[in-house]
Amino acid sequence: MAESESLQECETQRGGTRWNRINGVVLGVIGLHLFVYTATVTCVIIPWLSFSVPGIGHLTMLTALVLASLGCLLAAVVSDAGSVPEDYIPDTEGQQRRQVVEVKKKSGGARVCQKCGRGKPPRAHHCRVCRTCILRMDHHCPWLNNCVGHGNYRAFALFLLYSTAATWHALTLLAAHAFYRASAAADVVIRTGPQAKVVGLHGAELGSATTAYSVGWAGLQIAATAIAVPLALGLAGLLAWNAWLLAHNKTTIEYHEGITAQIYAQAAGARGASAHPYDLGLTGNLFAVCGTGSCAGWLLPMDPAADGPGTAFPTIWDAPGL
Repeated sequence: MAESESLQECETQRGGTRWNRINGVVLGVIGLHLFVYTATVTCVIIPWLSFSVPGIGHLTMLTALVLASLGCLLAAVVSDAGSVPEDYIPDTEGQQRRQVVEVKKKSGGARVCQKCGRGKPPRAHHCRVCRTCILRMDHHCPWLNNCVGHGNYRAFALFLLYSTAATWHALTLLAAHAFYRASAAADVVIRTGPQAKVVGLHGAELGSATTAYSVGWAGLQIAATAIAVPLALGLAGLLAWNAWLLAHNKTTIEYHEGITAQIYAQAAGARGASAHPYDLGLTGNLFAVCGTGSCAGWLLPMDPAADGPGTAFPTIWDAPGL
């Protein structure tokens, strides 16, 4: 009875675009990005740079980065992370030349998920939160309320790229404006507010409504900076970590635990069993994850999934001559 209920749960979690994954946490992530963006535009770009060429350039670039970031975020959230096809059958006989087959460590049999009741393709793992097996599973991300796997890894990687660029862009503008204000003399007027009104910050005006208006916008800028600093540092760290994984064609699970299976191949070559079987070199790894299209196409958030079906992957033994 418990096994049938587990299988039913796996079935309900399989496939498709699920907008109900957008929960409070996801909305909070979106809200943080929009808050930093709004504060940067209203407190820095418009009042300080106005509609000059630099001002329009910064506004256009920041807006494009934020829109691309949020678009990739939503794609990573609502897309299927990579459900195992219902007709998938493990090839334990190794019928395809140089095919890598992951097997059980104890019995050597085909990997089968005890909860889903289906075969596990190479690099697939069962997620206890999503209650289903995910192709090329990297990890379950609570900030996305979704797994990061074969079906949405490209969107996740692009989200990190665009979000990091947008956050650091905003933080740079906020810091430059703060430095400008701090270095200005006490009697120099400061342009602030959404209408770029000129406000004097003289000691005699500290109690005026105009000064209170200016202090309010300064508080908004300080709050945005306080959010942008840890956000920028955290995103930069995640981007660097995933860039390293991408360069080696590894997932987070494969890095921490290794591939917990015996790997069979007709020829291992001189590289030996210690080499990561899916590490095809920097260029090969980029093509394996991002696709064989142009480099410019990699940066467009059109297809959230990584390249290929996700049930089989090229290995180091697939190179010519091995």
